[in-house]
Amino acid sequence: MVVIGDSLSTGFGTSPEEAWPRQLGQALQSGQHPVDIINAAKNGAGYLAAGEGGETFGSQIAATLNASTDIVVFFGSDNDAGQDPAALKAAVADALSTSKTLAPHAARIVIGPLTAFEPVKADVDVIRDQERTVALDAGAEFVDPITEHWIAGPSSPLLGPDHEHPSSQGQRFLKGMIQGILASLKTPPP
Repeated sequence: MVVIGDSLSTGFGTSPEEAWPRQLGQALQSGQHPVDIINAAKNGAGYLAAGEGGETFGSQIAATLNASTDIVVFFGSDNDAGQDPAALKAAVADALSTSKTLAPHAARIVIGPLTAFEPVKADVDVIRDQERTVALDAGAEFVDPITEHWIAGPSSPLLGPDHEHPSSQGQRFLKGMIQGILASLKTPPP
């Protein structure tokens, strides 16, 4: 399994050891069918936004996916706030298309941005809407943390002091939510 993402998946505000992909990897290693997780996420990255080391979701895909990849989880990214919606939609479509080419048998799960609180709610809603449209058109699973109310508000204990990134409790919460999504895949990977 490969995680493509931003600071929501790196442990930013907590630690890489507490990040949900690491916790999920530890939980899935002890199961009947162990799963190795490659966490390609980089702080500041997005479909268009360049994060640490100039990384985007596209460069993360190119560096990590191959024919042996069974699951790709895309998570985020509010780092694309303020981008042209058409350019964002094209970047999401390119990411999903490239992931399908590099990992043709992989289940693809697109998880939208985590939160949409003022003042960037409109921007985050645009990102979520573009991701949902493209994901569904591409036959990928789409999960909407905003509509599903994963985070109740900016003062939620699931968020750290910056009111944006997951706290330690939030990382555990994300691990549980994503583990549940994996368990409910319509067509589990081989």
